[in-house]
Amino acid sequence: MSILEAVISVLGGAAGILVIAAFLGRRFIDLQVERAIEKYKTELQQKSEILKAELSIYAHEQNVGLSRLDGQRSNAIQVIYAVAIKWQELFLEITQPTPPRGLPPELQVKRYLNLAQRLVRAAEELSVKSQQNALFFPDESYGIIARFGIAAMDLGCAFYDSTFGKVDVSKDLDHKVLLPMIEKERATLRAAPTEDFGKLQKMLVVEFRRLMKAERTEQLTPGGTDGP
Repeated sequence: MSILEAVISVLGGAAGILVIAAFLGRRFIDLQVERAIEKYKTELQQKSEILKAELSIYAHEQNVGLSRLDGQRSNAIQVIYAVAIKWQELFLEITQPTPPRGLPPELQVKRYLNLAQRLVRAAEELSVKSQQNALFFPDESYGIIARFGIAAMDLGCAFYDSTFGKVDVSKDLDHKVLLPMIEKERATLRAAPTEDFGKLQKMLVVEFRRLMKAERTEQLTPGGTDGP
């Protein structure tokens, strides 16, 4: 006698059939739920793997993008700083306390004319290079670069306008008129770094060092470990 027949015989025909039907119904539902759960788990696992792959690709793209930006920013810093150094060298040549000895007054005037024109051109170049590379800097960093460039332009133009801007440089330059003006403006220009321009100059260097991560590098010993 089968189990089904035994149950029917004990409970009675109709009642036994109802019990078996209810049992089989619950079992069928349980199997359907289990299958649905397994299917959901499988789909979830597949979606999880796809998401992991997409996140990995995105992370890689972000790293590549950041590396590229770091490289472009590094090049931009080198370009801008090179022009800033050129301007600084011209500034120092104009403002040195003792001008070159042995030069006749006429040649001294021509020398300062050349330096003054180059100083203004260097400031203009600094402005152009800064604008061309503005995309690679955050707003705060670019603001520091721009303020330094504006100050450099103001100083260069002020020196030129107060000296050679007052005469016709296409004609013979009267050293008796120009040399006193040049000496006065050289002293004014020499005093500039002790005021606002000196602060802007320091801010530019500090910001470039921060962007290049030089501050962290200097904290490491030659062996590559943190110092005491």
